[in-house]
Amino acid sequence: MGQKSINQQHIRRQRIKYIVADIVSVLIAWVLFFVFRRIEIESNVIREIQLFSPVYNFKELLFGIPFFWLFIFWLSGYYNQPYRKSRLTELAQTFLSTFFGSIALFFILLLDDPVVDYRDYYLSLIVLFSIYFTVVYLFRYTITLIATRQIHARKIGFNTLIVGAGKNAKAIYDELESMKMSSGHFIQGFISCEGEQVAEGLNVLGDLSRLDDIVKEKEIREVIIAMDSADRDAIFPAIHKLYQYDVIVRLIPRVYDFLIGSIRIVSIYGTPLVTALEVPMNDFEKNVKFLFDKVFSCVMLILLSPLLLILSILVKLSSDGPILYQQERIGLYGKPFKILKFRTMRMDAEASGPQLAKEGDNRVTKIGHYYRKYRFDELPQFINVLRGDMSIVGPRPERKYFGEKIAEKAPYYGLVHRVKPGITSWATVKYGYASDIDQMVRRLHYDIIYLDNTSLLVDLKILIYTVITVVTGRGL
Repeated sequence: MGQKSINQQHIRRQRIKYIVADIVSVLIAWVLFFVFRRIEIESNVIREIQLFSPVYNFKELLFGIPFFWLFIFWLSGYYNQPYRKSRLTELAQTFLSTFFGSIALFFILLLDDPVVDYRDYYLSLIVLFSIYFTVVYLFRYTITLIATRQIHARKIGFNTLIVGAGKNAKAIYDELESMKMSSGHFIQGFISCEGEQVAEGLNVLGDLSRLDDIVKEKEIREVIIAMDSADRDAIFPAIHKLYQYDVIVRLIPRVYDFLIGSIRIVSIYGTPLVTALEVPMNDFEKNVKFLFDKVFSCVMLILLSPLLLILSILVKLSSDGPILYQQERIGLYGKPFKILKFRTMRMDAEASGPQLAKEGDNRVTKIGHYYRKYRFDELPQFINVLRGDMSIVGPRPERKYFGEKIAEKAPYYGLVHRVKPGITSWATVKYGYASDIDQMVRRLHYDIIYLDNTSLLVDLKILIYTVITVVTGRGL
């Protein structure tokens, strides 16, 4: 049938298609609006006056206009998911981004434009928005329509793995394969689970112990969990193995209550499934958060540079050893990174193995005690944010050793790896530092609640609480 699996390279190409189409469409729209202004609004006298208006720097603006619109479209989150776009969502997204973008252009370029009648301002804004929305949406709709038809015709799709090999897995498989219009799932095989009776005719690739290898080998993009067992103890091991991968995880509805985390119900062309492991932030909020992280970190590093210099000198004078302490932590999708902190302990602090800091810990230097109390030791992590390892707000990253200990008692721990770790978190400001595994598990509950309620407003509240914590010195 000539099926082509969609991988990261195809996703990048599709994203580039939308970006190129948007550049072409906004330039066409700008030319059309310019023609409209010349023909409909201006009189001969006004034309001579308006030659000095910013809107008539036509050639210069041809270079600036695309950058302006690409920023607006990126901020709206339109490029985040180049495949499987909802027609209604795409329409609303295009409408809102072109509407607010047109208003911004109006105030930047047209507000000081001399006109014969003030009603020409309203007409200009309406026409500006109408042209941009129509042209941009037509280009986007064409690309989306082509991709959607290719998916429905089973020409392109996402490599999918079904966890389970019993009657439920067989039923899901039969329903997906029998649909007239494909939902985009290319079923690569099945994972058998303990205690299941394998249904006849299924391509079983292995058991749960091989899940990691199969996801990598088959370049799996989606996983459907369809075990016959409704026992949460059988479900969590499979879920836990998938936290580290950037894959979509779906479950049959009857296990909805067994998964802790952010979940929403969707329907795939009549096949009701539950989408798990998703962060509730929409694409616009994700991009605003990303932009805020970068800008805020740059500003803080610049403004705090004198303080950072003083703190560095004090660390150097207080004890032997480097100023900055680098430690491997686990970040997004379980990938390790080096976290940066001002050193607050002696160099031999963990000579006997990994240990958590406790109140009155004699390993902490004199100056280190104050750094930890006022969270000064965390300031170098703004560099981690600029590197892309961390966010300003997010679950605190743990070392692999302690992460595995937590997962033994809380198998849903891996949920925190679905987002970037943060310099501060709700768990940090509400619970503080943990001195043993049991406390880390209790603190984890705050992170799970945060993940289920993630939003820009929640992040803002956490930042405010963090400032209060720093000012009052309520750290360890």
